[in-house]
Amino acid sequence: MSLEEKLNRLFEGFGYQKFKMSKFEEYDLYASNKDFLTSSQLITFTDLDGSLLALKPDITLSIIKSTFEPRKVYYNEMVYRPKDHHYKEIPQAGVECIGTIDSYQEAEVIALAAKALSAVDPNYILRVSDVGYVRTFLEEAKVDETYQKFILEALAEKNADYMKSLVKQGILNASTGEVLVKLVSLYQPLRSGIKEIRGAVDSPACNVILDHLQEVASILNGFDVLDHIYLDLSLMNSMDYYNGLIFQGAVSDIPFTVLSGGRYDRLPEKMGKRFGAIGFAVYMDVVETRKKSRRHYDGDLLILYSEKDSSITLAKVVNHFSAQGWKVRAERIDTHPEEVRWKRVMRLKEAKKEAGI
Repeated sequence: MSLEEKLNRLFEGFGYQKFKMSKFEEYDLYASNKDFLTSSQLITFTDLDGSLLALKPDITLSIIKSTFEPRKVYYNEMVYRPKDHHYKEIPQAGVECIGTIDSYQEAEVIALAAKALSAVDPNYILRVSDVGYVRTFLEEAKVDETYQKFILEALAEKNADYMKSLVKQGILNASTGEVLVKLVSLYQPLRSGIKEIRGAVDSPACNVILDHLQEVASILNGFDVLDHIYLDLSLMNSMDYYNGLIFQGAVSDIPFTVLSGGRYDRLPEKMGKRFGAIGFAVYMDVVETRKKSRRHYDGDLLILYSEKDSSITLAKVVNHFSAQGWKVRAERIDTHPEEVRWKRVMRLKEAKKEAGI
């Protein structure tokens, strides 16, 4: 079963319906929501009626645009974006939960993200944050708004030295700087991370956010995914759209994020719609690149035979291993084989013995 089929089955198992869309949208949809896009570079063209269209660089915008009531959808679509200095067709899969978003709905989407990562590789990590936590802390600490943006950027880059320099300059007091340095290095399992930061920050407003994270963690435990979920409050997304929980996922052997998502109520609000939204996308192109790089072998068994060997025996041996689901190939020992990587290479006599023929 392909990864796409596994994800479709996973999402449908939680009651999500497949969303299909056109390859293009009106250009204005993207022009008015550039901050939500990973790139402002679009492939545009003029329709027969003179209107300007663009090949879709994003799925979420189209889903929100076409939604007028609560819904849960998943998708497997292509987006068109610049990558490696060229425009490319990039596959994405994901889910969007739209409507009244409570703690259960948030946890369900995060659990789906975890299970989607597990379908890629059981050795995965999902980092979770809340974009409101640091903002609330900075406001309560009465940090000058001029510096708040730079502090958030430094936090995302895990730049503790910047926080220390602001303390030396007298822009931050020592206790505020100490907390920010702790946030830079905080990376723990969700529950223990919540406990540690709660002990470091004495703020009722911040504790409300941590209480909510704790509730979500309890629900995630019911989905049996909590062991793979970590708290990382340095995680940042666009403040213009995202609010509340955000998350990113990674798997072994890929040095890039393969999944990202979060709560983005501000997007439907900007479109004049009164509902919440949370979702995520799996970057299928990154996953496929990893799968190709991990393919160590092109086949399972290469059987070498000589001119004196029985062709009938050879046929029986090849047929035996092929029937077991092996990728098997026979080559004359005196011919130079192609550049193909095999898990095993055997002479016919050895292969015959192993096959019991």
